[in-house]
Amino acid sequence: MDRKNLFELMTDYSQNSLKAGITKNQAKKTIMDGLIEMNGGSSKIDLKSFRRHPEMFDLIEEVVTNKVASGLKGNEFFMNFVEEKNLAEGDAPQYDVKKDSNLVVANIARGTKSVRRQRLGKEETFTVNPTVHSVKVYDELTRILTNRADINDLSDEVIKSIIKQRLDDIYLAWFGVSKASLGANYYPAAGAYNEDGLMDLCNKVSAANDNAKVLIIATLKGARTIGATASSNASDEAKSDMYNQGYPAKWNGIDVMVVPQRYKSGTETFMFDDNIITVVPVDMDKPIKQTIGGSDYMYIGSPEDNADSTIDILYLSAWGTGVVVGKKFGKYEIEK
Repeated sequence: MDRKNLFELMTDYSQNSLKAGITKNQAKKTIMDGLIEMNGGSSKIDLKSFRRHPEMFDLIEEVVTNKVASGLKGNEFFMNFVEEKNLAEGDAPQYDVKKDSNLVVANIARGTKSVRRQRLGKEETFTVNPTVHSVKVYDELTRILTNRADINDLSDEVIKSIIKQRLDDIYLAWFGVSKASLGANYYPAAGAYNEDGLMDLCNKVSAANDNAKVLIIATLKGARTIGATASSNASDEAKSDMYNQGYPAKWNGIDVMVVPQRYKSGTETFMFDDNIITVVPVDMDKPIKQTIGGSDYMYIGSPEDNADSTIDILYLSAWGTGVVVGKKFGKYEIEK
């Protein structure tokens, strides 16, 4: 099988989107045969393999990189709130901002609770520089070529780790924005939940943004709070939403978007506060900026590097995350 067709089959296999008539077992065997053929017909990986058949490792690297790049696209929060620049496409890590905007700009480090406040006058540019992140696994290529491990054993673990960290940085950036960092661009509200209080906040955000339509953002539990206290004369459609998905897709004519909960890394503690409801104008430019630092890179080690003769696979990916808020929005903190 030529390289192009093998790449397509490996990509389809890793994304569970095989063409009709092709089973996973058939695809797996074809992939193994193709990789072994690229390895000179041998299922054995040794130091000579690295020198003689670099195209095999290039192909696996490309499959993993492709899946990392596409893995975030199905996330609704990512699609609506993140502007991504890929330096591999020739962009500089810079973002232009409109004149006379009050903005917040910051690189977000893991664990940061808020971002620094900064007032910008006239037209400005700011930079979000990428930093390198890495994942290391070992032995998997040998296991794959000897049919003792699935190609997904390698790609999925690397991909899940990279995507999880990028999403963690994105979510920490957005949910870390506070009154201290935004000042006049931010409408805080707090207290026991009631419909009038949320409606007042929605009206403030709309009025401050030239009567723009607004969007309510919450976790599933937060969105259920909205639905559970909705007036008794809710429409059949709203009742159906609550029954089928646990929250109303619209609240008093305003769209509701649910952000899935996530665990903080290495814990079983939720990352987001279920008692925070955010209201934003729908025409707000994507406030989170993530710069991708060029192509990802997979480094294949040597069995001679380790006492147990295993093979290290080091995957490097560079990105940086920043926040720019150019329009007023609000947060409702529900007190229990």
